Amino acid sequence: MDINLPKGVRYILKELSTHGHEGYVVGGCIRDVLIGIAPKDYDVTTSATPEEVMSLFKKTVPTGLKHGTVEVHTHDGYYDVTTYRMDGEYEAHRYPKNVIFVDDLVEDLRRRDITINAIAYNPEKGIIDPFNGTEDIHHKIIRAVGNPILRFKEDALRILRAVRLSTTLNFNIEENTLKAMVETMDGLRFISEERIREELNNILLSKNPARGIRMLFDLGIMKYVLPELMTMSGFLQHNPHHDKDVLGHTLEVLTHVPADLPVRLAALFHDSGKPSTFTMDEKGIGHFYGHEKRSRDIAHEVLMRLKYDHKTIRKVETLVYFHMTSTDMKNEVKLKKFVTKLGSENLNGLIDLKIADFIGKPEGSDDKLFEINSFRNRIEHIINRGDPLTVRDLAVNGKDVLALGIREGQEVGRILEALLEKVLKNPDDNHKEILLEYARKEIYR
Repeated sequence: MDINLPKGVRYILKELSTHGHEGYVVGGCIRDVLIGIAPKDYDVTTSATPEEVMSLFKKTVPTGLKHGTVEVHTHDGYYDVTTYRMDGEYEAHRYPKNVIFVDDLVEDLRRRDITINAIAYNPEKGIIDPFNGTEDIHHKIIRAVGNPILRFKEDALRILRAVRLSTTLNFNIEENTLKAMVETMDGLRFISEERIREELNNILLSKNPARGIRMLFDLGIMKYVLPELMTMSGFLQHNPHHDKDVLGHTLEVLTHVPADLPVRLAALFHDSGKPSTFTMDEKGIGHFYGHEKRSRDIAHEVLMRLKYDHKTIRKVETLVYFHMTSTDMKNEVKLKKFVTKLGSENLNGLIDLKIADFIGKPEGSDDKLFEINSFRNRIEHIINRGDPLTVRDLAVNGKDVLALGIREGQEVGRILEALLEKVLKNPDDNHKEILLEYARKEIYR
């Protein structure tokens, strides 16, 4: 089998071979090629030591000498080249204390996590697959290399990787591997928030995020990933608008929003506050008054803990908080005030979330979908028209108001808000002369 490799990779392999060293492309890139997916990057493994690799190529960066990795720069990109190795004893359920460089490719492949990641390729020698990864690809199976309990005890992050690969590739996890994941999942307590965040993101951005999230719940792994969401599972809503528990509805919504990370995070958290805000009336109907506020607070707590960037956190909080907004709002002044609070940049995300939220409910109605899209159109019309929506959009500013003889900052703010209220109702009044005259009347009112 001939795999089409980038020129830079072929150059690296040829140079290694010319100087008496073995070299193979290995890991996820070969897996993806065999599945039919374009690889994102290519990794090379070699019998050459890091020092030998650095001596062979003109430009290298010793990115991970401790683990045998050297970054080799070529004309068409840079690639990680890592010496064959065996891992020593692991510590903190994540990292080997030391590595031992070896000259045996199979020993190097033996230390890897999943069989489909333990496949190597060389243009001259073809596929090297000592752990039958190609067969597992054919049968769409995720299987640990060797003893699965040992693999996951060595590095607990491999548990989340297995879930992620199962989700993104739509593969099933082999029974013994699945049992080992459950038996060793306590090791996830030692994994950094950043690593958990990245695996969660990959699951959420897959074609079937609900599959991965459901798997985390069903296996009990979610209590180590997002423990704040555990109460959603099995929490019945006792409401005619919902025929699923909170988790079931959430997964429906997650399935129907686009693959945009903040929107998918918002879908995951939008009803997370329901269990803690649940009440039941005398008719046995469940209510969740204020759950959007509680859900926003939960999203904030979790995303801060997982160290998401502030822009993402703000957007998720905004979408979660406003997901209950009524879409039959037609008064233009109210619509403008709503856009100011929401932020025009969040409009499409909110509409996507509201459509998915509606689809996730038992009552189906084209009329409701039409109402939601009409709501979007009304707001877009206002935005495209360029109407002033905030104090910053006014034809006057604080200095202009101060020039009228106002000294108190608080009074300046009150007058500017009054001017904004005026132009929200009458956009054509947003001219400096008109607004200053109105401001004078406000001063001497």
